Amino acid sequence: MKKEFMMVMVKMVVMSVIAAVILGGLYTPTQAQLKIYQEEQRQLALVDVLPAADHFEAIKSKSGEETLYYQAFDASNNLVGYCFFHDQSGSQGTITLAGGVDTEYTVTGVKIMTHAETPGLGAKITESFFTDQFKGVAVSDLMLSKNGGAIDAITGASVSSQAVIDGIHVMIGEIKANK
Repeated sequence: MKKEFMMVMVKMVVMSVIAAVILGGLYTPTQAQLKIYQEEQRQLALVDVLPAADHFEAIKSKSGEETLYYQAFDASNNLVGYCFFHDQSGSQGTITLAGGVDTEYTVTGVKIMTHAETPGLGAKITESFFTDQFKGVAVSDLMLSKNGGAIDAITGASVSSQAVIDGIHVMIGEIKANK
């Protein structure tokens, strides 16, 4: 009985080691592919939030390591606006959003890239009924309607709704400060 128990344990350990080696071997190439996919999604998001743009130029931090935002140009190389990605604290975690504004800082589009908001409530920030209401909104009207602005909060998720607005305001301020 003791011998049978030891054989089962040895087999389990051997199978666990084999599984760990296989998973470890697959991790690195999978992570590389994931990074490629995430960058592709970021490039597609830039086009989504500023459809008038033909190409984008990254504006880097003074150290040159971090992209602050993107200048967006049309096919004639005229500046048509700015795009950005921003991590904003939401109700349940970080909300990563992509946004675009024209040269007058009127919102051209918003896309939620990732979030950890409550399913069925705050998670509705990803839906078009929420994000589409940002299009064409001037920075002066970029606040919740209960505060006199143009954006209707999601019922039961005003913190998440406000977080998206706050993230856009932060980035507009950063763009203005770095021009």
